[in-house]
Amino acid sequence: MTHSQLHATTALGSALVVAAFVAFLPPVPPASAQSLAQRICREQGLKPGMEGHEYCLSQTTRSLEWGEPELAYKFARVAAGAREACLSYGLQIQTSGLQACIDKETTVRALLVFASEEPKYGPQIAHD
Repeated sequence: MTHSQLHATTALGSALVVAAFVAFLPPVPPASAQSLAQRICREQGLKPGMEGHEYCLSQTTRSLEWGEPELAYKFARVAAGAREACLSYGLQIQTSGLQACIDKETTVRALLVFASEEPKYGPQIAHD
């Protein structure tokens, strides 16, 4: 066997070992619904600790788990819009009045989102 044949055999063997190793690696899991929801809420300007963030996170996470990414973005906009509206009323940050306002605004705005959605029957609907 010549040196070039030995090197070729070694290279091929190494490539096969690496290919076998890669083939048995577990797949990279997709981003979790909660981590994606956190990103969506941040994109809307709602960071952790801000009023409206918990609502945004819970509703967008649920929508993503149901396979409804469009709805997740709508709920993130609802939370951000509710916070902006309440701040425009002159309510102060980190007060119970602001939180109460955001709770009311998100409830009303969410009803409008649900009213504009076409009914979709899927895993989120309980079956008998």
